[in-house]
Amino acid sequence: MNKKSVFDQLAQLSFLPLYTKVLTASLQLDVYSHLSADISAKDLAAKLGWNESNTAYFLEGLTSIGFVVKNDEMFRNSDEAETYHVKGKPEYLGGFIQYYIMNEGSMPFDIVKLVTEGPQPMQQQTNDQSLDFAAMGAMMRQAQEGYRQKELLDIIRSLPENKTINSILDLGCGTGLLGMSVVKDSENRQGTFVDLMPASIIEESANQMGLSNRIEVINGNFLTDEIGKGYDLILAVSVALFAKENMDAFLKKCYDALNPGGVMLVISEAIAKDHTSPWDMVMGYLPYYMQGMDMGVLKNEVSESAKRIGFTNCEKRTELLCSGIQDIDILRK
Repeated sequence: MNKKSVFDQLAQLSFLPLYTKVLTASLQLDVYSHLSADISAKDLAAKLGWNESNTAYFLEGLTSIGFVVKNDEMFRNSDEAETYHVKGKPEYLGGFIQYYIMNEGSMPFDIVKLVTEGPQPMQQQTNDQSLDFAAMGAMMRQAQEGYRQKELLDIIRSLPENKTINSILDLGCGTGLLGMSVVKDSENRQGTFVDLMPASIIEESANQMGLSNRIEVINGNFLTDEIGKGYDLILAVSVALFAKENMDAFLKKCYDALNPGGVMLVISEAIAKDHTSPWDMVMGYLPYYMQGMDMGVLKNEVSESAKRIGFTNCEKRTELLCSGIQDIDILRK
């Protein structure tokens, strides 16, 4: 986005809300699963019981933004849409996009009020007893399916230690699907999953993955509760921000939990110390910063702490992941 000129950004700005609406609607309707082969708008509408004329307009709109290809009166997925938008494919991104657009990626905040008046009183959080954890778990699983598993597996498979990883700890695992994809990648692996999410949600993920006999769930706070020992790999995917107040203590706890030669993988935001880049992470955490919440891990915050507490080798990669430009810190004991 920041590589476009200011004029280019402004000229297209007014259409971005419509772009988001069309994209999310296409994913909710799962239209791409019906466009792997040429089909007319008329036949698609008849097949799915949709309005014919609006189906045609909708497909033409998707064509205009590159997700669909139109040839005469026939429509099909573009090559990239076929890769990233079709449910069941390893690179599927639809669930992740829907989850973050509808939830975490759309945190409401009044910028004018925050700039002129400062942080505002936060709305009281919903009582845990009233939360529908089953629905929450189903939604969160969407965000941990498809491409997010693939990109994590690509990182793990690239490690020279990959073949010797048998015991895995996934910290702040959510529904557990990311770590479970790593466990499932080798028949010798076992996994321990730590989260405040009810254990039943994580266990249901294990059932879906066919891993019930290979996982252990710890229902708790990985910062303050016991996490066990004897791990070959510790995953900390987008959770290091919760340790910002005491990064050294967090990483030392993980260091002590690793076997000799073990690896800790930390994926974090890598926000520049002057808070000017990368643009996607700056925008994503702006609502929190303006509310006085110090969130988002700064560039090199993890690696500098890791060296202080004794990790012998700290490898850093900075990559564009599906959740934005982030640091991948590979810490070796």
